[in-house]
Amino acid sequence: MVVAKAAALTWTHSVSPSLHIPQSFSVRDARRFRPFCASDQSQKVPVSGFRENEMIVSITGATGFIGRRLVQRLRADNHTVQVLTRSRSRAELIFPVKDYPGLIVVEEPKWKNCIQMSKAVVNLAGMPISTRWSSEIKKEIKDSRIRVTSKVVDYINASPEENRPTVLVSATAAGYYGTSETQVFDERSPSGNDYLAEVCRIWEATALKVNKDVRVALIRIGVVLGKDGGALAKMVPLFMMFAGGPLGSGRQWFSWIHVDDLVNLIYEALINPSYKDSKV
Repeated sequence: MVVAKAAALTWTHSVSPSLHIPQSFSVRDARRFRPFCASDQSQKVPVSGFRENEMIVSITGATGFIGRRLVQRLRADNHTVQVLTRSRSRAELIFPVKDYPGLIVVEEPKWKNCIQMSKAVVNLAGMPISTRWSSEIKKEIKDSRIRVTSKVVDYINASPEENRPTVLVSATAAGYYGTSETQVFDERSPSGNDYLAEVCRIWEATALKVNKDVRVALIRIGVVLGKDGGALAKMVPLFMMFAGGPLGSGRQWFSWIHVDDLVNLIYEALINPSYKDSKV
C-alpha cells in the first residue's frame, strides 16, 4: 500500500493502528500580522504565545462522523480548531462550549477570514451518499462537494501570501475508481466511468485549482467504520433486532478503514510534506 509518495491516498483495508504521528514539523516563518476570526469577543484566537509546532486548522464537514473525531484529535494535541459550518446552532449542539472551550465555530459569511488566518485547511464537506438516489439527490451529492471545495479554494487563493494556509487536505472517495468484483485498485489506477467516479474527478480537479504554493493532499476514502457512526451505525441496529443477515452471496468485498486510522492519516497528511498531489 503506497501512501507517503502517492498522488492520492486510498485503502483496501485499515491502516495500521501503529501509524507514526510525528509531534513536530517545520512551518513557514512566523507571521507578524494575522486577523482574528471570531463571531464574538470570547472566541478570539490568542495568536501570541503559539509554539512553532501548533497549528490553526479550519475544517469543513467538522460536524460529521470523521470531522468530529478529527476535531478531538487536533485539540488533544493543543492545536486550535475552527469549525466552518452552515449552521452554528447545530455545530454548537455537537460541540458544546462546556466540553470544547476555545473551539471557534463560524458560519459561511466568516469563512474567508478564518481560512486566511489558518495554517491548514481540511475539507470534508459533502452530502452523505448513503441514501436512496433520485436525480435531485444525485445533483445535490455532486453540488454539495463542488460548491464547498470551490469556495475553500477561492478563499485560500484570495489570501495574502503572508496569511495563506500552507496545506489543504481535501477528501475525495474510493468511488473514483468505479467498481469491480475482481480488480485491485491503487493510486495509479484510472478513474471509472460511473456516476461516483465522475463526481470524484470533478471534486479532485476543483481542489487542485488551489494556489501552486499550497500543498494539496487528496484522500480517497472508502467505507468508514467505527462504533459511534458511519456504516456500522446503520447496520448494527438491524442485527440487534435479529433482522440482520448476509447480503447476496455474502462474499462481496469493499474498501474500508476505521475512523481512528483515517483521522491519524489526515493528521499525518497535515504535518508531513511528503503527502502531496501533483497539480496539472
